[in-house]
Amino acid sequence: MILTKAQYDEIAQCLVSVPPTRQSLRKLKQRFPSQSQATLLSIFSQEYQKHIKRTHAKHHTLEAIESYYQRYLNGVLKNGAAPVLLELANEVDYAPSLMARIILERFLQEHEETPPATWLAFCNEIQCTWLHSQIIKFPCVYIRVL
Repeated sequence: MILTKAQYDEIAQCLVSVPPTRQSLRKLKQRFPSQSQATLLSIFSQEYQKHIKRTHAKHHTLEAIESYYQRYLNGVLKNGAAPVLLELANEVDYAPSLMARIILERFLQEHEETPPATWLAFCNEIQCTWLHSQIIKFPCVYIRVL
């Protein structure tokens, strides 16, 4: 089935008001049953990427970075088992993986270390060989995205 520009725009407009979750994708499939899951996922991903690119600068100001870092630290101190990073990312409408990077880079800046050159993404968990070795030294740095 060929997707028209009007259909694409209608689907994209629906995405504006929903969080980027699997459940939202299921609701989208219910609303547009004539479209394949792959088509909806592609539109979903493309629109989310556009959103991240549009808001990237806002999340990388010195004030925003410091605010996120302090909120992360306070959240971890209150409850180390809580998904602080995920909640923070959802609250400010930013990708959890990119929020993790902001927090980690700010942490490394505070400890006068440079970020590793290579980052590895595996499934839904952020993994880095360098970061893994730091977990013992700095336990609050381990960031898991569910």
